[in-house]
Amino acid sequence: LIIGGGIHGTYLSHLLVNKVGLNRDDVRVLDPHQTPLASWNRNATNCGMRFLRSPATHNIDIPVLSLYRFAQSPAVKEMADFISPYNRPSLSLFQRHCAHVIRHFRLEELRITGRALALHVHNRHSLTAETSAGSISARNVMLAMGLGEQPNWPSWARGLQQAGSRIDHVFDRRFRTADIPESTESVVVVGGGLSAVQTALMLSKRLAGTVRLLSQHDLYESQYDFDPCWIGPKCLRDFYRQDYVSRRATVDRARVGGSLPGEIFEELRTALDTTGLHFQKSRIRSAVQDGDRIRLDTVAGTVWADTVVLATGFHSVRPGGNFIDRVIEELGLQCGPCGYPIVGEDLRWAANIFVTGPLAELQLGPCARNIIGARNAGRHLLKVLIPQH
Repeated sequence: LIIGGGIHGTYLSHLLVNKVGLNRDDVRVLDPHQTPLASWNRNATNCGMRFLRSPATHNIDIPVLSLYRFAQSPAVKEMADFISPYNRPSLSLFQRHCAHVIRHFRLEELRITGRALALHVHNRHSLTAETSAGSISARNVMLAMGLGEQPNWPSWARGLQQAGSRIDHVFDRRFRTADIPESTESVVVVGGGLSAVQTALMLSKRLAGTVRLLSQHDLYESQYDFDPCWIGPKCLRDFYRQDYVSRRATVDRARVGGSLPGEIFEELRTALDTTGLHFQKSRIRSAVQDGDRIRLDTVAGTVWADTVVLATGFHSVRPGGNFIDRVIEELGLQCGPCGYPIVGEDLRWAANIFVTGPLAELQLGPCARNIIGARNAGRHLLKVLIPQH
């Protein structure tokens, strides 16, 4: 049983059935969404992503060149779109490839729609997951939850939300940027990273009014959100020599948060010169609803908005919420001082519980939560499941 049906859960279900060779009846993916990658696709579309930050070799199929081959197929060839450096695919191409892999390998048939509530040891050889879809028994459980359900709301924003103001988070599952009326006169996008800038660029093209990007730090360029050396042994070799306090510090330091790939940085500079998009570096101290508008009090003065869109990323606290809290307490699972699982090279948290994604950061390193993190998790698992691999 894989709990979580995003990039990691979908890829690993594919790997277990079509690489490891497990019977299709022996693999299930539990996810609250009815379709694979639902949260990932919604978030990517909502913030106006046009090209992935990852290269085409980072995809959910087993062959590393699968997306390239798909892009050469007659039905897709004319629409195939990549951007340099490193041949990064367009979002539409990546999504079409994912849909093709899911459909071709019938991965949707492996899914159960529901949410995990508790996990109990059934006997020496199996676990029972209590879920909103009923009880599920499994010999092994893979925890593949991401950060998608914990968007970061700054403290000043909570009061506005509770007062019913027009403020939303770009990663909130109930919000769609497409629903902001084109006639809106002023929108403030809060954040200084890639999601914030892409959201501001998209809204500035669509809306008739003014869009202001408000960041508490300068914008800076970095092609990736972590050094590619963390994908392989070059950087991980020293990482594995560190204690778990140092590993957490390394992961947090290595992830280049709030940075922009070169083409987005250049597009923003052009938009600031030629459109109604504005950028302001300032920290928000407080915010209130003032009549029909929102007043943001910043260290540099007052900013007014009809609508505020937060693009402030995700809380970095351990994903899984109360469910994971209960699993740790009931099964006595080991965590580092940061609260994240301590696992071995096989990603095993207990005799028959494995982790991937952010939950595997103390073993997989800074790349754990990315698409390549799913592929790396698969390589670790293959060493256990296919020893000769």
